[in-house]
Amino acid sequence: MKETAKEIIELVNSHYDKYHDMDDVKASINLASDKWSLKEIIGHLIDSASNNHQRFVRLHIDDLNDFPGYHYDWIKIEHFNLMRFNELLILWKQFNLLLAHIIFNAPENKLSNKWKADGQDFTMEFIMKDYLRHLKEHIKHFEERLAELENISLN
Repeated sequence: MKETAKEIIELVNSHYDKYHDMDDVKASINLASDKWSLKEIIGHLIDSASNNHQRFVRLHIDDLNDFPGYHYDWIKIEHFNLMRFNELLILWKQFNLLLAHIIFNAPENKLSNKWKADGQDFTMEFIMKDYLRHLKEHIKHFEERLAELENISLN
């Protein structure tokens, strides 16, 4: 799990260094009603960090039999576009550094603890590795959305 934690740290620090001074207005643009702004993508990743923080900590104690999942309506409820981008990015970075710390120090004998969701069992080890996969997926999503925004402003 140490490699997963190190990869999260590298990814988060790199992304933060690259985008911490991004224009706030640009980060708020929704290209369509079904397309998240850059702020909303980071907001979604904050939600993911928040949910996974609870899973990781609780799974250190015991299996999780009744823990809710994530609902995409959270993005609308939280109004991320009304916040400053840099503040969102700082929160996202710090939350992920905490998760990387938890992952790095996860005891081997707890990695098989299970979260039961949607009729399936997911081990803590799987959830931690899948968190990194999800993080990479949305970093790519962020960069693709940024490219879309830059293409529009060039035209």
